[in-house]
Amino acid sequence: MNDMDSFSSQPGDCDYIECLFISDDHCLPRPAAIEGCSIHSVASALVHLERRLAQGLRYVLLVAVNAQPALALAQSDDFCVRKLLLQARKRWGQAITLIADVGLSPYQESGHSVINTAGQIDVDASYQAVVQLAVAFAQAGADAVAPCLSLPQQTHVIREAFDAAQLSCGVFPYSTKFSSSLYGPYRRAIGSNLGTGRKSYQFDFCDTAEAINQAEEDLRQGAVATIVKPALPYLDVLAETVRRSSKPVAVYHVSGEFMMARLAVRAGLLNEDDYYDEIHAAFRRCGARWIIGYAADHFLRQQHRSL
Repeated sequence: MNDMDSFSSQPGDCDYIECLFISDDHCLPRPAAIEGCSIHSVASALVHLERRLAQGLRYVLLVAVNAQPALALAQSDDFCVRKLLLQARKRWGQAITLIADVGLSPYQESGHSVINTAGQIDVDASYQAVVQLAVAFAQAGADAVAPCLSLPQQTHVIREAFDAAQLSCGVFPYSTKFSSSLYGPYRRAIGSNLGTGRKSYQFDFCDTAEAINQAEEDLRQGAVATIVKPALPYLDVLAETVRRSSKPVAVYHVSGEFMMARLAVRAGLLNEDDYYDEIHAAFRRCGARWIIGYAADHFLRQQHRSL
């Protein structure tokens, strides 16, 4: 069912992965906390994807927004992410590459990406939880899952579970995910209680060597590609990760970076098209195979203009 060719790389390739929020809430779609983005129902997401495919987009990253967070949600065939994966795969086959985010934050009241017990990270419980999400979404038709535990064996435990279940789904981890001030709008969009606070278990932005080493470790554990997150403050990390990587690398232009640009545009301080032309060129120069984010319209405009 899953097509690993979607994660192959050709010299000069650069595609966009649009982050798409999915929910089982009523009264959808509705605006997300990230300006210009929506929280979709399964039905409205299918309409959105139909339009995007017509525009030339081939990759989407699905993120759940849960009114009542619980890990058990993913086991239900009626859960929004599973329903969308099943229906999108049936409708478009391999014309679309479906990546399911398996971060734990949308499934926990705490908003954390790991499970904490008595104030300490419960490593085993965290791995069990991410495997539970990953297998459920792989069975529903995901081409890849994107874990962000910031724990060293996240790729291994998922890959081992996939192999045991004979699932060909890829693991596409947030390998170099820094503890950043730039995740606030995303956390607000998914209803996280963390606000703009940093997470101590994510990589220190002053310790780039450890982050790059984790990308190499994820590849040894079987990742099909890796992700550098955030983008603009870490172009040096992106370039070095690409240089050292045996697999393609994505860069995530995160919600805080996106919203700062939106606010500057609204204030008349910059031209949004020019801004995205410039930063997308920077990501390409660094060797990114994919750009993940919330500005698909701008990327697709650039692609069409270059044809």
